[in-house]
Amino acid sequence: MDCKGQIEMHNYLTSVYEESDARSTLITIVQALNHAKHGVDILSGTRVRTHFARPNWRDVFNKVAAKHPCSTVGVFYCGTPVLAKELRRLSQELSSQTSTRFQFRKEYF
Repeated sequence: MDCKGQIEMHNYLTSVYEESDARSTLITIVQALNHAKHGVDILSGTRVRTHFARPNWRDVFNKVAAKHPCSTVGVFYCGTPVLAKELRRLSQELSSQTSTRFQFRKEYF
């Protein structure tokens, strides 16, 4: 979150392992310890923590909607078309089911 509370970033490295996999749990523990000690992410070197493994995207969207009611939230994605389709669909669904408006944007690199 930035100083004014305008920008909030969540990074997900989804190609690692499933969320319940022991290996992703180990990576998450190492990440948490490093972030607590140094205040930076082990992967990006920034204050934004990277989440390892594939989350339940509906839960992620619902948490963001609950935290930012009556707001517009940008969803920026770079990756495979399959996940882009799912995130676009969830952006549309949750925009109609909550007071939060999700605007999906796919990045091409």
